[in-house]
Amino acid sequence: MAPQPAAPQPAATPEPAATPEPAATPEPAADGPVLDLPPEHAAPPPEAPKPAVGLGAGKAPDHELARGLTEQRFRSAAASTSSTSIGGYGEVQVRGTTTGREGERAWVADIPRLVLFVAHEFTSDIRSYVEIEVEHSLSCASCPGAAELEQAYLEWNVAGRALGLRAGLVLVPMGIINQWHEPPVFHGVVRPKVETVVIPSTWREIAIGAFGQPLDWLRFEAYAMTGLDPLGFRAGGLAGGRQSGALARANAWAGVARVEAEPLLGVIAGASVYASDAGPNGDGKFFLRDGTQVDLTIPVIGWSLDARWRRSGIEARALFAQWHLPEARALMVSFNASGAPNFIDPTSPTGSRIRGGYVEAAYDVLRPLDLGHELLPFARLEAYDTQSAVPEGFAANASYGVRELTLGASYRPTQGVVLKADYQLRDRTLGFDQTQLNVGLGFMY
Repeated sequence: MAPQPAAPQPAATPEPAATPEPAATPEPAADGPVLDLPPEHAAPPPEAPKPAVGLGAGKAPDHELARGLTEQRFRSAAASTSSTSIGGYGEVQVRGTTTGREGERAWVADIPRLVLFVAHEFTSDIRSYVEIEVEHSLSCASCPGAAELEQAYLEWNVAGRALGLRAGLVLVPMGIINQWHEPPVFHGVVRPKVETVVIPSTWREIAIGAFGQPLDWLRFEAYAMTGLDPLGFRAGGLAGGRQSGALARANAWAGVARVEAEPLLGVIAGASVYASDAGPNGDGKFFLRDGTQVDLTIPVIGWSLDARWRRSGIEARALFAQWHLPEARALMVSFNASGAPNFIDPTSPTGSRIRGGYVEAAYDVLRPLDLGHELLPFARLEAYDTQSAVPEGFAANASYGVRELTLGASYRPTQGVVLKADYQLRDRTLGFDQTQLNVGLGFMY
C-alpha cells in the first residue's frame, strides 16, 4: 500500500562498462511503478526534471527504473498525455501451518489484499494520491475481509524536490515494509513478522507534514499525526491502537520523522523516530478502583534502523525496531466507568518494551545467464518479543518471544510479477512452535 511499488529490473538490460555518478535526477517517467533498489550500473538520464507526481499504469522507461531516487513518494507523470494515473497491486497466498510436533497441517487459501490507486496532477507542483484496498476478498458485517482507504492525501512541492508539504491519510514512515510492501518488492509469501508485529504494518494515520530530497543522496519525511488509542494496546503489540483515520481520536498527536541516505546507487540506510503521549486518546475512560476519573500520561516512544542493498545480483536487508511504554503499568491497572478493569488478563500485560529485528539475503542465480528473468533463493532470520520488558508487578508471557527462520525463493519472470514459495520455522520461547509452508503470487502495475 505504498504509492511507489518497487519492481525488479530485468536481468537482460545491458549495463554500460563504467559506473556513472548517481547525482543526476531522472527525466519524468511517462507512467508505471519503479524499482525499489536500482541496478548498480544504470546510465543517468540526460536532464533533471521538475519534481512531480506519482505512479501510473504501464512500464516505466529504463532510465527511470535505473535511477537512484528509488523511494521518493511520487514519480513524474509530466510526460504523459493525461494528468491522472492509475495502478494497483495484489497477491494470492496458500498457507499451511502446523503447530507442535504432532499437529496436522492446516491449509488456508486467501487473497489477503487487492489495491487500486489513482494519482492526479492538478499542477506541476500540486497533486493527490488515493489508494483503496480490499482485504480477504469480501467485506460485510459477517465477512472476514474489509474495504478501506490505504492512503489519501494531497501534496505540494513548495521548493522543488527539496521541500514539499503533505496532508491527509499518510503511511507512518517507520521501517521498510510499512511504506514499501508491494508483493514483488519483498521476499517471502507473507511479510516479515517484525514489520507486522513490532512495527504494526500497514499503519497509516491522518497527518500533516513535510518531505523532500535536499541532496541527491538524502531524503526525509516528518509529520504531526493522530496518535495511537492506548485502549487498543495488547500483549501482542500496538496494532490494536492504530486508528487509520476512522473517526480517529485526536486529543493526542504524535511526531514522527524518517531520514534516508543513499551513499551508493542501490545502497540505502534509513532511520525513523516516533514520539507521543497516547493518554489523552483514552477519551476520559480511565478510572481508579474507587471510581475516581484520572488523566493518564502514556508516553509511546519508538525508533527503527534499517538498511537495504541491491547490487551484483545480491539483495540484502536488515532492520531493528524498538518501542518503550514507560507508563504501561498505569494503563494496566486502570478501570473503566463501570468499575471493570480496562485490561482483564493480567497474565498477558502490554509490554513496557517491544522490540525485534531481522536480517535477510538473496541472490539472483539466473543473473550469469542473462535470461531477462530473476530467480532469487533467500533466507531471513527474525527475532521479536512484544513483552521484552513488562510493567512492575506483572510477569512476561514467554510465548510472545519468537525466533523465526524463513527459507524460500522468489521468481520474477518480468517487471511487476512474482511467484514465491517458502518454508518457515517459528520457535517460541514457551512452546507453540510452528512450521509453515507458503506458496503465492503477486503483481503490481
